[in-house]
Amino acid sequence: MTTRKLSAPSYAEPVIGFRSRKAAQLCAWFATHSDGCIEKLKLIKLVYLSERTHLSTYEDSMLRDELYSLPHGPICSSTLDGINGVIHKEIWDDYIARNGNIVVSMKKFSRPELDDLSDIEIDIAEGIWSRFRNMTASQIRNYTHKNCPEYTELESGRLPISYRDVLRAIGSDNADIVEQDLATMRKEEQVLTQTL
Repeated sequence: MTTRKLSAPSYAEPVIGFRSRKAAQLCAWFATHSDGCIEKLKLIKLVYLSERTHLSTYEDSMLRDELYSLPHGPICSSTLDGINGVIHKEIWDDYIARNGNIVVSMKKFSRPELDDLSDIEIDIAEGIWSRFRNMTASQIRNYTHKNCPEYTELESGRLPISYRDVLRAIGSDNADIVEQDLATMRKEEQVLTQTL
């Protein structure tokens, strides 16, 4: 198996372990289910809520992304960079394009073409889509402000949200263990990528 180095500018280097292709496929899935195009703000909120649901259900991260509070709510940071075309264009350009604040699916993807997403992850996306598809981007933004206690209200800038913060907000007793497991996984992947 050949491993290729993925490009990213130094200011937007994703965290070790970030599942860029999976995130791109998840974004394409939501765009496809929104008749091929979706507002960027709505999309990034749907992705965050999917990651949050995966954490609350399985006490594990789906995307291995970094989470942040921004003025418009919580986000998955490297996913947003992928949507914006800042990182891993060689991956993201196969799945989505961006026209201003609209994200467009490159085509109507079939289930087999979204092979980085497990059936469980597709089920989570379907649940999130069923619940939030009729909300506007602003309504979902407001929902995350009110219903994600891990989020910190900001007028500008950004603050990190740890997986521990999310798990504590949803009432998990294993928040510290899961956070430590994810940190260990990132260290192991860093060692692995340095040896390739």
